[in-house]
Parts: sequence; structure tokens; C-alpha cells
Amino acid sequence: MDLINAIQQWPLPAIAAIIAGLVVLLVPRVLNYTVAAYLIFIGAFGLLHYFYGTPVSAQSLIALTAGVIVLVKPDVLSYVVGVYLILVGLLQAGVLRF
Repeated sequence: MDLINAIQQWPLPAIAAIIAGLVVLLVPRVLNYTVAAYLIFIGAFGLLHYFYGTPVSAQSLIALTAGVIVLVKPDVLSYVVGVYLILVGLLQAGVLRF
């Protein structure tokens, strides 16, 4: 099985979300790093699709950017997550288009 089939077969973002949620519940003091790691993973996962001919989604770029910002400056977590959620909501509602 090649990489693209594995990516399509396994719900890796869902698995990452469950793992991140469990880590936050079990060790709350690592919330910033867990959220940053999750966002970076989601962004990188979205970029990985580009190498297999699928267009890069704006949500992947936003997640990657948000993850890096939270990793570099953890004290802005709530602002970054708030802006991330607003942008993703606007993208999914079709109000924003990239």
C-alpha cells in the first residue's frame, strides 16, 4: 500500500484530534503545545495532499500558520484559536474563498 492509499484509508486528522484531546485532558498544562502540534499536523497533512495532485486547501494553510504562531508565542493561544475558528467557519460557510 503506498502513502496516498494509506492517507485516504485512515482518518489521520480524526485520530490526531482524539489523541490531542486525550493529552489535553490528561496533562492540561501542555495545552498550548498540544494545540500547536495538532494545528501543525493538520496543516502539514493538508500540504501532503498537494504532492499527490490535490489542491492545497486554505484551511490547511491557516492551521499551519496558527500552529506555528502558537508554538512560537504560546500566550496568544486564545486569540489564535479564536481567529482560526472564525476563518475556518467563514471558509466552510462559503463566505471566504481563496
